[in-house]
Amino acid sequence: MRPLDLAWVAQVTQAPQVGIIGLKALRRDLDRLANDQGGPLARQLVEAGRQAAEPVAAAARESLPRDTGTLAGDVRVSATRTGAAVRMGRKAVPYAGPVEFGGWPEGREYIPGGRYLFPAAHALANSAASLYAAGVQRAIDGFNWTNETNNPEAVHD
Repeated sequence: MRPLDLAWVAQVTQAPQVGIIGLKALRRDLDRLANDQGGPLARQLVEAGRQAAEPVAAAARESLPRDTGTLAGDVRVSATRTGAAVRMGRKAVPYAGPVEFGGWPEGREYIPGGRYLFPAAHALANSAASLYAAGVQRAIDGFNWTNETNNPEAVHD
């Protein structure tokens, strides 16, 4: 029987090492893409949120009672850094909550799920999510990636 060659065993049992060419460039690109201070993804998230929320606002405006039209005219989309919100009511339109949910001033029955805005948001939730996802995808697709190539020789770190 032959003696065991420990150097050979050490070579054979070492875990293989894998290097990913372009990983540093990918990390830099992702940092640029996701920069909260105005990177392409941040700008696209604001616009995607606005586009996703606008159909909800339009549906709420359409369904609101038109006694004067003031409340329907007050429905607005407010874009945020990571999405958007649909709002109605403010100091000049203090009756938005009671019209939506009930109570004062008309003594309307309280409906926790709302009458106009909340049902519109619920009905259009899947559509809004799809619009938002499409906006995020546009940001990723339109980004100027550092290593976007099919030529492995052109990839750099």
